[in-house]
Amino acid sequence: MPYVAAKFDMVGSRKLRSRREVQKRFLHLADEINLKFAEHLAAEFVVTHGDEAQVLLPASKAKMVFRIFEYLSLSMVEVDMRCGVGTGTISTDLQEKSIGMDGEVWQHAKDAIEYAKRKRQIISFFGFAPELQLHLNALGNLLCYLQGRWTKEQLEAICLLSKGHTQKEIAEKLEISQVAVSKRLTGAGWHHYVRGRESLELLLGSDPVTG
Repeated sequence: MPYVAAKFDMVGSRKLRSRREVQKRFLHLADEINLKFAEHLAAEFVVTHGDEAQVLLPASKAKMVFRIFEYLSLSMVEVDMRCGVGTGTISTDLQEKSIGMDGEVWQHAKDAIEYAKRKRQIISFFGFAPELQLHLNALGNLLCYLQGRWTKEQLEAICLLSKGHTQKEIAEKLEISQVAVSKRLTGAGWHHYVRGRESLELLLGSDPVTG
């Protein structure tokens, strides 16, 4: 059975003055992610080291891998996150948590995050069909680059929107007008971002495993 695995790490976390607090937040987010994305996971998201984590999804749920990274990135704005995504099979028994397993999917995820480190990319895909992989890498990094340009005020609105709040509710929470919320989203290029994300998810849902 084919899977998609993702590895995550914090960029330059050792230089953070509040590293311990950030690591605690990382652990707390693992519980949030496992609850929010439970129906899409083959094995639970787990923090493997203080600054690293990984997750396993069935290939049929591959399109959700970017949503998980997005949720993680938007929840950890105090530090830059990096992601490596691989596809393939596992050679060991499936575990409840994304640890203690082996196989090509994990090797591809490892290759992907190491490539991202070498090339200074935010996200990298490995093990996919060559042309598909090219498009995934280009579009994925473009979306992440756009994320990185959002202001604090834009992020406030986007984080609430991504958690299911309406623009009216966001306006009430932030004590601003709905027009101001709309301006923040427009200034962030949110609608363009959403369409780009939909395209990435369509690509990920198009039989990603090369075989």
